[in-house]
Amino acid sequence: MVRWLKYIGIFLSALVVVAITAVMITQRVSDGPIEFLQGGSFKSGEFIEEPVDDWSFGLDKNSEFELVGAGTSRTAGYIMHKGVAYMTCDLGFMWNRLESGTTRNLLHLIYIFKRWHTDAVEDGRALIRIDGKIYKTQFVKEEDPEIIAALKTELEVLAREYFAPQELGPAPAKAPNDVWFFRMDTRT
Repeated sequence: MVRWLKYIGIFLSALVVVAITAVMITQRVSDGPIEFLQGGSFKSGEFIEEPVDDWSFGLDKNSEFELVGAGTSRTAGYIMHKGVAYMTCDLGFMWNRLESGTTRNLLHLIYIFKRWHTDAVEDGRALIRIDGKIYKTQFVKEEDPEIIAALKTELEVLAREYFAPQELGPAPAKAPNDVWFFRMDTRT
């Protein structure tokens, strides 16, 4: 009996390793992100060379971005404030306020592996794909406390409207409790 349990354990461990390896390979060779997972570099899409002055056209659409040189892409949302677009990176400010459950646990898991925001601070060159069109942009981390406070308020309003209609809990006092905003500047 012990011998069979040993073989079953080895088989299940090997199965987990094969599954993880398959997901990682699929991510790297994919054309953009896969649902909640990061994906590979963009392989399709029409490059738009004209500078973008008004990003509002993509607010209600699926947006994907790739940091230049990173070889990975992800799905993320951006918000507008006074005519300026900001890519958001939730580091616990929003998901830590949701009631415990599947959504919160999934967002916490994503947070554990998230590091694109630190890469963007080092080199913010990015591509954004919306409706099959790819736009060049430069992510610049917003540092102005007044703008950040206004963006947090805007994010809370959007969260209540789209995915958290119940009352959001108070902003978390303990880490993880941050959110970073990256201004999307035109890059030619």
